[in-house]
Amino acid sequence: MGFRRLRPVLIIDGTHLSDKYKGVLLTASGQDANFQVFPLAFAVVDGESQNTWTWFLAKVERIIADSTALSIISDRYSSILKAMREVFPKSRHGACIVHLMRNVVSRYKNKGLAKMVCEAVFSYRRKDFDLCFGKIRTYFPDNRYNLLTSNIAEQLNNALTKSRSSPIIELFMFIQRMLTRWFSARRTKSAKCRGFVTPEVEKVMQTHIRLTKGSKIANITDWSYQVRGLFGHANTVSLETKVCTCQVFQKLKIPCGHALLAADYIGLPYAQPFGDCYKTQSWIDTYAGVIYPEAPLGDLPVPDSITMLPPQTRRPSGRPKDKRVASTGEIPPPKKKKLIPNKCGRCGRTGHNRTNCIVPI
Repeated sequence: MGFRRLRPVLIIDGTHLSDKYKGVLLTASGQDANFQVFPLAFAVVDGESQNTWTWFLAKVERIIADSTALSIISDRYSSILKAMREVFPKSRHGACIVHLMRNVVSRYKNKGLAKMVCEAVFSYRRKDFDLCFGKIRTYFPDNRYNLLTSNIAEQLNNALTKSRSSPIIELFMFIQRMLTRWFSARRTKSAKCRGFVTPEVEKVMQTHIRLTKGSKIANITDWSYQVRGLFGHANTVSLETKVCTCQVFQKLKIPCGHALLAADYIGLPYAQPFGDCYKTQSWIDTYAGVIYPEAPLGDLPVPDSITMLPPQTRRPSGRPKDKRVASTGEIPPPKKKKLIPNKCGRCGRTGHNRTNCIVPI
């Protein structure tokens, strides 16, 4: 019920477990109106394959129906793409920009090319995208809003780090308790919000206002205006259809600075041009449902048809890894050298050496 209040963008990912029997935890999540992680579905499978992803997405499709309005973001794992074509044929798939840039760096050994990819990604207008580098990256025609990476899934995986070495039942009990805390805290936080949009969206709005400060506005029709910036570049905005030639308005569903300037010009409340998914009431409604902690074992009946057998695998030899495996093209940050102060070999004090020591013996 809460996901229906969010932007229709689903982020999916898999993270390896470090328990005795290994396995992979598949996750599906979204982003709420305040740009926070909204977990939606979890599943433990033997490994990432087309069959397991198809099974998982089929379960997700029961609660999030396939639609042309739905966008799904993941890495470029081939099994995910094949499973999506089978279960979500109408939805659009977007590649995580971070993974895409790492692949470019790894294959072409050129950081400048990766920078061009980044510039194209953040282009709202098609002509700006084509100007960057044409056909190097496939143009994504549908709405991704501000969700260009799978960082939502990475943040969720990081929150589950301590539980990934636990048995499956304990793992899901940990997830359930975590979601109980999250929903309770966000329910309290959203109820205290007094603005017409969430705090994070308010920051975006103030940035848009600051970028168009000093622009001049000219009337075209009752709801259409031309906004000319300080450097002479003009944009046309329509408050009736909620579009602007800068493309920010219709792509993010957050009014650009041109739209906010036009709204202020005619005395239109700022709340009206915003998409409903960003408004405070939608944020409150997102967490209206309650997630209770787990019930004591034995309180709920378990159908006889459910059986859980250990996977046909064994724990590999050696010490278990507790750090995330770096993906393709990912360069670990250099280790910082610990600064050790100079110590004098003559007097034993720090800050100088025996050559310039003046301490009397």
